[in-house]
Amino acid sequence: MKIAVTGASGFVGRHLVKELAGRGHDLRLLSYKRRPQIAVGSSAEVVEANVHNSDSLSKAFKHIDVVYHLVGIIAETRRLTFEKTVVAGTQNVIAACKQKGVKRLIYLSAAGASSDAASKYHRTKWQTEKAVRESGIDYTIFRPSVIYGEGDGFISMLVKMIKRLPLVPVIGDGKYKLQPVFIRDLIAVMAEVPGNRQSVNKTIEIGGPEALEYRKIISTLKRVLNKKRGRLYLPLWLMKANAAILEKIMKPAPITRDQLLMLEAGNITDNSLLTQIFDVELTKFENALNEYMR
Repeated sequence: MKIAVTGASGFVGRHLVKELAGRGHDLRLLSYKRRPQIAVGSSAEVVEANVHNSDSLSKAFKHIDVVYHLVGIIAETRRLTFEKTVVAGTQNVIAACKQKGVKRLIYLSAAGASSDAASKYHRTKWQTEKAVRESGIDYTIFRPSVIYGEGDGFISMLVKMIKRLPLVPVIGDGKYKLQPVFIRDLIAVMAEVPGNRQSVNKTIEIGGPEALEYRKIISTLKRVLNKKRGRLYLPLWLMKANAAILEKIMKPAPITRDQLLMLEAGNITDNSLLTQIFDVELTKFENALNEYMR
């Protein structure tokens, strides 16, 4: 099957490309860089394209059957905003898919996407989902919780703090819950979609098998790393005040008020539809850590 992947050089993209290539698909990888760092076989074609450039997308989707759309941002910069990159960028992808007769669009959204979400990130993800659902193209939307694994951003950041600092910062009370999903589990499911008719026109949440308090995630990481560290609790109001200042002087800021809103809300999924459609055994958090950290 001829498959195009946007965001192929990102964390999820790199893992997905490797899996799709291993399944024998004919791949076209979109990158805004001329020489992206993507490890692929000789069967993969890398093309320069940008979600902000409709013409480049139309060229990239010629003779394509399935598009995986993975491009997104977690924080806004001076050039890239949620409205421009997430919403308008995806609208450009949809238009190019329709123009070139793409049969299937697979979109990576986020758990917590909602029209009335507290965070701008989640509200724009919802707007984008709506555009995908109303596109007239057969679609599958995935809403993952926090994705972790080798090369990620979130767990890798916590590991660095635990290794380097005597006290591990915890924002707020640390009781908010996350449901981290191992990258291997997410990729295994996503790679099945092109041949899975049950997943057509479905919005599927995916998280790990455990809903864990942030404090529990820290404790598990310390145990796996064999590090004894205390915790430094940082009041949420103080972090929001600091984030407001940082947002005025840095783009992207190291932490934003929008990210704090997402953290405060937690990130829990309902895996019931996932397990109805796919035969997947979700990996426990500590088991996955032991697998790729040792």
